[in-house]
Amino acid sequence: MLGNWYSMTMVSDERFAQLKASFVQTLEDLVRFRGSDPMVARIYAMIVLSPEPLTQEQIAKSTGYSRSQISRYLANLEERRMITKESMPGSRTQLYGGQTMPFLDSFRVALETAERFIKSRMDVIDHILDEWENLPRTVKETPEARKLKEVVSVFSAWLGSYQDLLSDFNQRFNERLKDLEKDLLLLKY
Repeated sequence: MLGNWYSMTMVSDERFAQLKASFVQTLEDLVRFRGSDPMVARIYAMIVLSPEPLTQEQIAKSTGYSRSQISRYLANLEERRMITKESMPGSRTQLYGGQTMPFLDSFRVALETAERFIKSRMDVIDHILDEWENLPRTVKETPEARKLKEVVSVFSAWLGSYQDLLSDFNQRFNERLKDLEKDLLLLKY
């Protein structure tokens, strides 16, 4: 009976390890796709998946990187508010922790900021097109004026599409985030 329990636990642990490794690999692939060093994803995953905060030494030992190399990655993650850093009581040792909701919140804020910025540029583009229509006919027929209208019109289409995508994405993302928050509350209680 005990042997059966042990083998079931090992299968369960192995499957859990595979799931965790698959998640870490996915994060590394996403970071690599963006042209960044996948080690930052591995370190982030290590911190955010840990139920307890980790020291720089623990992270370095687990990754095989030196503490000075790890320090750069940690500074980058901390700057982007993906992880937190706290001093260990009575020590100079720093503890690094991470939670997913603050990361998602910062991601949401960045996307909403991008949407507002694109909208402000669209307002300028729309103004240029409106004012172009009010130019005298002799000016509108010049090659420079026609080229301006052509280029600004193309940018208007591009920015408008981008703004629509961001707006739709932000709306869906916020809806999913609300659902996720509800699900996480249910898990806690």
